[in-house]
Amino acid sequence: MSENAVISPILMDRSEPIGNSTGDDGRRALHIKPTAGTLVTEPFNQVLGSYPDDVTEVYSFYLDAALQATVTVIYVDETKDQILSVTKT
Repeated sequence: MSENAVISPILMDRSEPIGNSTGDDGRRALHIKPTAGTLVTEPFNQVLGSYPDDVTEVYSFYLDAALQATVTVIYVDETKDQILSVTKT
């Protein structure tokens, strides 16, 4: 007895299957959509961090070498126990 190969949708906690949409190339693809509260919603494939001073961290998000977004985290002091602000540009 042999098995038949089948492509079946993945059903989780929803009535619609995941990946039930067509991508830009015409093929079915899994599309992940940002949810509320997401800081960086632009697509990216690289993150670079820099530390200009003792209380600041800067994260730059790139897609194929093109800058998509920058997130700057500023801490209250150099212990970095408390965040003063987080800014996306």
